[in-house]
Amino acid sequence: MKHKYLLFSILVLFSAGLKGQSFFCSLTGDIPPLRDSRQVALGFSSWGTQGSAAALSFNPALLSLNEVRLAVYAGLNGVSDVEKRSFPFQDSFGDFLADNSYVVNKNWFPGFHLGANYRLSPRINLAMTFRKEIIRDFRYEEEIRGSLYGQYNRDPLAGYHRITSTGNNTAISMGGSFQLFKSLRLGTAFQINLPGQYENIYEIDVIRESYNLASDHTISYQTNPDVENGIDATVGLVFDMSKRLNLAMSYSLKGSTTIEKELIFLLNDVTSTLPVLAIDSTEEIKNAEFTKPTEFRIGLKYCPENLVRTSFFLEAVYQPWSDFKIDYKYNDDSFAPDFQTDLFASEFSLNDIWKIHLGIEYEFFSGVPFRLGFYHDPNPIDGGLDRNWFTAGTSYKWDHLSLDIAASFANSEYDYPDLFPVEGEERADFDTVREVYLLGILTLNYAF
Repeated sequence: MKHKYLLFSILVLFSAGLKGQSFFCSLTGDIPPLRDSRQVALGFSSWGTQGSAAALSFNPALLSLNEVRLAVYAGLNGVSDVEKRSFPFQDSFGDFLADNSYVVNKNWFPGFHLGANYRLSPRINLAMTFRKEIIRDFRYEEEIRGSLYGQYNRDPLAGYHRITSTGNNTAISMGGSFQLFKSLRLGTAFQINLPGQYENIYEIDVIRESYNLASDHTISYQTNPDVENGIDATVGLVFDMSKRLNLAMSYSLKGSTTIEKELIFLLNDVTSTLPVLAIDSTEEIKNAEFTKPTEFRIGLKYCPENLVRTSFFLEAVYQPWSDFKIDYKYNDDSFAPDFQTDLFASEFSLNDIWKIHLGIEYEFFSGVPFRLGFYHDPNPIDGGLDRNWFTAGTSYKWDHLSLDIAASFANSEYDYPDLFPVEGEERADFDTVREVYLLGILTLNYAF
């Protein structure tokens, strides 16, 4: 081989200056929860699910704010992720000349959600939801061109570098709420996680020999991991502090996740600030069990006395990621020479985080609401990976039928090493990666 390649190798060592987090979606999650259009429009706050079956995911006590006897809804959502990578051209004196973009990846991830809630009595509400959601969202494909030669074939296609780590999860939630006192409502819910569709790919596709490729022959690994999720449970309450001020609190106990036939792992390296990526090409790992952190929510809703009906929403979400851990089981005790046993034995040291949701809703005299929101989405790996989401939405009603729509936007720019380094290549140590996220969701509701 012209370029040294280890069957089990560490591909990327990250610096502390990163601001994006798509690459880490398999470890800590990437996409904000998409349960309802109003919830997204109000900065992904659980207040947006009040009176809807979607509240089962955050605070089932919000079901009690239902104003109809029976309601059903169905919706679609999608996430667009555009990733652009570039590195600087420099002159012979080391001065910057231009920013060379060498790859642009455009991905689209769809999902859908269904739900129904029923008021069994003036004090009791029951609900159920079904949804398919995005868990992983990283797709990378780099087209490699060969050296310049000849008059008519100056830029021949030499091959491709590819990494894929994607997956969709299917979940069913059931629960209910009970109005204990006039000002106090309680709720509980359970989420059953069904088997989803997952895919991992690591590939160097060689069409013709080139020093621009990370290998002189084709290398391809692909797996479809089996993911077994535990049952998640949530309890919550809503308390009317006054006529215009409401308090909501909830606690979610997250079940563990066991993954078999995983190919791509993010591991902790004590010599680096951020996790490193490893490929289990020799199938040494039998399974990996991820212990997910619990979640505590507390929020306020304030409706001031105003000519135009207005509501303000604030919510803080605490996640103790310091409790996160991964337990590995191996197929045998005879490891391949390149197997990084020390890295797999090294435990993560993640940060506990507070997520902040802000939302505001105006309802004009025509009855059409206008919603705006902001979501501060910190990453437990490192503060430089934090993201901020801006959201907006509205709703249209026709008698018993209503259509809610919402959209959200976030972007980031950060330095990132080359995913497929070529031995002997002279270039900047880090590429510049620019990511743009666009998220859209619509929900159709019918009240009986």
